[in-house]
Amino acid sequence: MAEQATADQMSMNQATEQATALRDGLWSVLRLQVPRILTQMERDPDSPWTGCFDRDFWHYKMRDFSSMILQQGLLVLDAARGLDLPGNLLHNAPAVEAWIEGGLRFWARAQRSSGGFDEYYPREDGYPPAAFSLYAVCLLVRRREAAPAPEVLAAMQRCADWLVAHPERKALNQEAAGLSALALAARIPGLRVDPDRLEQRLTEFFAAQSPEGWFPEYGGPDLGYLCVTIDCLWDYYTATGDERAFESMRRAARFISWMLAPGGRVPVMVNSRNTDYLTPYGLARLAASDAVASAVVRAMLERVREPDHYQHATDDRYSCHYLQSSHFRALAHLPEMTAPAPLPWELSGERVFPQAGIFVRHSDGESLFFAGHKGGVTYRIHADGVVYADFGWRARCRGKIAATHWQGEQWRMEVERRDQETVVRTRGPVAVRGFFASTPLRHAVLRLLSFCFGNRLIPFLKEKMIFRGHGSALFFERCLRLENGYTLEDRISGRQAASLDWTAAPHASLRHVASAARFCAEELRPASQRRLRPESGEMHGAFEIK
Repeated sequence: MAEQATADQMSMNQATEQATALRDGLWSVLRLQVPRILTQMERDPDSPWTGCFDRDFWHYKMRDFSSMILQQGLLVLDAARGLDLPGNLLHNAPAVEAWIEGGLRFWARAQRSSGGFDEYYPREDGYPPAAFSLYAVCLLVRRREAAPAPEVLAAMQRCADWLVAHPERKALNQEAAGLSALALAARIPGLRVDPDRLEQRLTEFFAAQSPEGWFPEYGGPDLGYLCVTIDCLWDYYTATGDERAFESMRRAARFISWMLAPGGRVPVMVNSRNTDYLTPYGLARLAASDAVASAVVRAMLERVREPDHYQHATDDRYSCHYLQSSHFRALAHLPEMTAPAPLPWELSGERVFPQAGIFVRHSDGESLFFAGHKGGVTYRIHADGVVYADFGWRARCRGKIAATHWQGEQWRMEVERRDQETVVRTRGPVAVRGFFASTPLRHAVLRLLSFCFGNRLIPFLKEKMIFRGHGSALFFERCLRLENGYTLEDRISGRQAASLDWTAAPHASLRHVASAARFCAEELRPASQRRLRPESGEMHGAFEIK
């Protein structure tokens, strides 16, 4: 037994050393981001916008309102000032406290009379700016020794009242942020939150999690936003001790583990919202006692210095308020992670996620992903990167673009296993979609409509920019055959199917997602020369995945 105890201790010491090395590698990247993040913030103490994180508003004057979701950048300042790491400009810097105080006061002044905040246009009263900004403010207030200024406390109460009255049903990472913010607010002296209404929302939220481990994000699972959800749930769990949150995070970590390919790579377009980034804070905290979460964090951060890592392609807006706040907060907790469990891609095996509409096979150091509820988007990934990516088909159609690559509930996926062959099929409607141009007239109309209807305009805009993409008389069927290799068999049927010029679709998705459209290394692969052939009024093709 003494020998076993010694071996266990050596294993724990090795895990700690590896986790510390992981932290140091991440810090070597993040330390270079500190000046860039500070540049987003108005730091002039005499400015009327001191503490604002929207540079387009306070400096460039490109907007006449501040996008309040960006105030989450204050969390980077708060986390960085407590990190005693080499080259940390913010460690115990006296100016940081004044900057944070300015950010809190600016947040309170920017609040609408309704208690909500704007993100994309004036009088929006959007859910994300209210949920994520209050979440950040509550975390900051709870960490500070001094009580918040009276105007900040009053704004927190108004925002909490607004969030209680406005649930989010389709993007559950946003609801996670809102519920965590309310739970945190309820534990701050001077604030009150209706416990019955909060519990009702929490019950609905946890019930919405798929048994497969993911939360819905506009019709399906999305790894980036699922990680954001875990971040929020950890803070909720820390504040409340609610075991529902802990078990929810564990299930989510196991789903994420199956979606990772060698090298911790993510099959970007398998995600419902096309995100390519992952956020580590909640997973790193969970990893202190959960070996799967520990393995996921290590996989997602081990390649952080490589140019094709998501850290280096995330735009300033998302890098500042989603990505870096989570990474900076995770740094202090990475050495606490337990020894990792083997990831599915290391063990080999396959799994079907019927609710997500995703088929995964890990075998011989490579991973195959098939997104059946997204038109059969297919990835084959080795340790060196993506070796095959198929995003379906596109064709010009009546001045718009017909595309098979579209997340939707209309797709039907089924898996059949016989003898030594596995066959995965999906069938659904082809989306027809145009590009949405921003013009002065449209902005003027938006301002007028927002003045009249406020946040009642949001469902209409989401329908037009995110969900609407159907209506054609075209249908796409894809069959993936796995026997002595991989083969895709495609068929496009319906009126005018054979009269359109179908070409292999590029990496980009036509569905609007604000956090998407970043550069991914697979975009550099040579354009596919695959073609479909007409046959009996339909289009057909069979292609080997190499």
